[in-house]
Amino acid sequence: MEKEALAAIESGESKEEPAVVTAVDPIDDTKDDEDFDLLTLPESTHTLLFTEPIHSKAFLFSLAIASLSIMCLILALTNKVVTLDGMREIPGNVGHTVKIAQFASIFIALLMEEEIPTGLCLLRHIPKNYFKSKFPNLKYYKFVASCSLRILMGYIFLVSVMLLLMMADNVLDIFFDFIALQFLQQLDDVAFNLARMGVFSKSLREATTKKYFRIEFKKEVNKAERSRKISFFLKTLYFVNLIALLGALIQVTSSQSRGDYQCKSINVIIKDEVWEESIVQVPGKDVEEMVLIYPYFNGMYNQDGSSHDGRPVYVEQNKFDNTPFDTTSPDELNIGVKVPAQIKYCKSIRAWVFTHEHIRKSTRDDSDCPWLLRSEETDVYDIEEVQGSWQVWAGVISRTDVDIVCNECSDDADCNLNGVCKKDGKCECFDDVEGVQFIGSHCEVRIEDACKTIYGEEYNDTWSVALLGWGQGVFQEYDRPVYVYRGGHPLINDSESDAVFL
Repeated sequence: MEKEALAAIESGESKEEPAVVTAVDPIDDTKDDEDFDLLTLPESTHTLLFTEPIHSKAFLFSLAIASLSIMCLILALTNKVVTLDGMREIPGNVGHTVKIAQFASIFIALLMEEEIPTGLCLLRHIPKNYFKSKFPNLKYYKFVASCSLRILMGYIFLVSVMLLLMMADNVLDIFFDFIALQFLQQLDDVAFNLARMGVFSKSLREATTKKYFRIEFKKEVNKAERSRKISFFLKTLYFVNLIALLGALIQVTSSQSRGDYQCKSINVIIKDEVWEESIVQVPGKDVEEMVLIYPYFNGMYNQDGSSHDGRPVYVEQNKFDNTPFDTTSPDELNIGVKVPAQIKYCKSIRAWVFTHEHIRKSTRDDSDCPWLLRSEETDVYDIEEVQGSWQVWAGVISRTDVDIVCNECSDDADCNLNGVCKKDGKCECFDDVEGVQFIGSHCEVRIEDACKTIYGEEYNDTWSVALLGWGQGVFQEYDRPVYVYRGGHPLINDSESDAVFL
């Protein structure tokens, strides 16, 4: 009857509605539900680790693929860890596009990572008795080891992705490295498909087409509560992994914003540049023209905890003890307050700049970034990465060299082997090594005992190194010792005051 109905419909002679076609292709909704509740072994070389004998070619092939995947993932992981060097390889900061890519990649990684849920799902749905009823000749402990291997590889992948994101400073690098890690994790699937096509050997093709991969495991319908627990467990695991990855990345980005991964203290050396008629505008006073000697601003600059345009601000420190300037004055009318210079980044001109609150290039200079020195145009977040010469204002724009060195140390070699690098990243210089004392942020200045007292050429006047009280070392400025007059010069009145010679 159905054939006649179809023929009548095709010839156009039937007067009945073509709805009878639906009887030919019935839809069985219950069949889809049943298929959804079925579970089969994954088509992966990991499965061959428990379906094949230990001494078989298929087992050794699978073991080699698993070892290769783990080795490559561990190499990628250790490469990140070894180069961390105290987390200094993490970029000082990154742009907004990179941060968006970093957080988006976390969600992508959890969606693409399938080894962890696959391994857990197999362990939860196939208990030992059920496994033995289907495969009486196979070892359950090998099945558990194979699933555990999947879970291990999944977490190695996630940790590698996390380190990759923490150290990334480029959007394309994130996605390229991410694809490479994903390929390493999927080597078992690729190798299995190639083996099934007979690319490697006949025995491998036979191992990948055995009945094990066609046997179906039905979920126990009489234990709906167990299924709900499994589903809740997997959802909870995804949530925990997500929170852990997001928490780690948020911690890193917050530290980057605070400048924690950048040098906290730098030493700045400006070459011998002089501006004869600098414009000094002190609040409450008339504009003055003064001689500005740029090397006077040489010395230590420390982060003050603030930021400007997404980069830390470095503030000039006192020259004799490298502490912040005292911003208070006992008599503000007669005794001025010392205002430190700053080095910061200005996004408007895309450069790191040297500025001073009271010094301007001109009385007409009302820009939001009144620079006195500026670097080449750059987008780097770490001032140590600034390259090239700087532009300096000395009435007109000219070029000069500015040397910037981090005052922190990582080993004794950074202290020129003249001191010990402490855990706080500072050098502790040796006080007396064969009659030599060392000072400076990197113990680079030598003071021999024979040079602690010097004599003038003309009058044979005497000068000696000034010492701080209570055994605190040598009095110094600009990381150089200060010599105090002791006597012998006819033009210096001893009774008035000591004379300091630098």
